[in-house]
Amino acid sequence: MTSDRYLRQRILPEIGEEGQQRLAQARVLIAGCGALGTNLADLIARAGVGQITVVDHDRVELSNLQRQALMGEADLGRPKAQAVAKALTAINSESEVSYEVTKIEAHNVEQLIEGYHLVLDGFDNLKARYLLNDTCVKHDIPWIFATVAATYGMTMPILPNKGPCLRCLFPSPVPDEIVLTARNAGIINTIPRAIATIETTQALKILLGSPECPVKLITYDIWRNTFSAQEIHKAKHCPCCSEGRYEFLD
Repeated sequence: MTSDRYLRQRILPEIGEEGQQRLAQARVLIAGCGALGTNLADLIARAGVGQITVVDHDRVELSNLQRQALMGEADLGRPKAQAVAKALTAINSESEVSYEVTKIEAHNVEQLIEGYHLVLDGFDNLKARYLLNDTCVKHDIPWIFATVAATYGMTMPILPNKGPCLRCLFPSPVPDEIVLTARNAGIINTIPRAIATIETTQALKILLGSPECPVKLITYDIWRNTFSAQEIHKAKHCPCCSEGRYEFLD
């Protein structure tokens, strides 16, 4: 490990030398290479996470460049996962970076997350998050939910067997037409970075063995300067984490 790269991080009492070593041994999968996923990937790589895999099925479009990190005009038409992996390798050669150009679906999600210590939500649709929630709860892998649209975002860590899951918070998906997304509501390019910063901090806490308990849902409107952190508790009759029914995997 290069001694000076993480100097300012290692002197933090929250991390230290031992914590930096733990990060170097950590394996993280980032699901989605959109506005959230690319900013997450950048921060995770710079923090010194040892193994990073990015997964996305889409290709870089011009409209992505307004908010998605690690990509430039030269990447237009290239698979997003490939472009992000190349950028991460240039940022930190000490991290082992891999990528999958595929869509995360019920038939492949369990295989994709196998062996990882943590999964980070970089998706841009709600239904995929329910699939990720079922899979991570079933296999006891922590993951962090996050979403952004317009000027607003939210994030919450999911710690299987310790705290609430996504279905404790949102029991069932709502119709697509009423869900705010960048496509239908627009998006300011600062909110993905803000939420990704909070999500990455939660990720570091989990990887270092000091997850936040009780679990809090953090919401932030960057335009209106409103911020809240609400404690969320496990639902007694949650079909996923309480009753062990993984309906979205089926």
